[in-house]
Amino acid sequence: MAVVTTALLISMLQVGVPAAHAGTKATTSYYLALGDSLAAGFQPNAGLTKGYVGRVWGHFRRQIPGLSLRNVACPGETTASMITGKRSTCRYGAGSQLDAAVSFLGAHAGAVAFITIDIGANDLIFRCLDGRTGLWDRACAIDERPHVKTRLAKILDALATAAPGVPIVGMKYYDPFLGLWGRVPGGYKLAKADHRVMKVLNAGLVSVYRDAGVPVANMAATFRSNDFTDTVVVAGRGRLPVNVANVCRWTWFCTTKYFFDPHPNWKGYKRVARTFDRKLRGLLP
Repeated sequence: MAVVTTALLISMLQVGVPAAHAGTKATTSYYLALGDSLAAGFQPNAGLTKGYVGRVWGHFRRQIPGLSLRNVACPGETTASMITGKRSTCRYGAGSQLDAAVSFLGAHAGAVAFITIDIGANDLIFRCLDGRTGLWDRACAIDERPHVKTRLAKILDALATAAPGVPIVGMKYYDPFLGLWGRVPGGYKLAKADHRVMKVLNAGLVSVYRDAGVPVANMAATFRSNDFTDTVVVAGRGRLPVNVANVCRWTWFCTTKYFFDPHPNWKGYKRVARTFDRKLRGLLP
């Protein structure tokens, strides 16, 4: 039986240091990005890359002259470590990732064009996922969700207070654990069971974003995570539900060498970036 250790999963999600990028010219316009390893751009074969954040920046700097990027995202970040800095794999002079973001906003008041954030998945991964089997504990996820929601609300309030009127876009996660489908004994049932837990997480995140008036880049829709009905043929795998196929095509999860790694590959990061682009397009001048 295929076994995945919790230590291996955590090591994949907790590598690296804050991704910091900046334009080559001094400007008065900035894109501030916060989040976990997805915002940091982690890939298992390349470490930290430009990921989706770099692609979003590349798109909008063509529309916003002199747009610079400040990416304070941290692989392995949770809502708790983002606020306190405790158990974070990254170190910030201001204290925590949120402190760094708020400090940056204060130092560049009136010069920040927009903010993106993805956070929350690691809260449940570290507490509620059995790394030996890949099974989520749904009861644990349900118990943890109110705490995640409270912390996310605090994060969004801090950002909005530090940068009133600046557009913020959050993220609804795709479900990488659909990749268990057909890959391990009982993988079909396991993928569906885990998907129900991902829906619990996403519902909680979306409710907080909605209450804060923060639009959401819906990666679950982009990856068609809920669609077990439509099928497509994938080379080497045969016919798969489209949601499973998209995870296998756009993340590392189904690969032999990096099996169980949930991060997008370059195709996946492009799709994540495009989803943010579409949401931001309606918010910016």
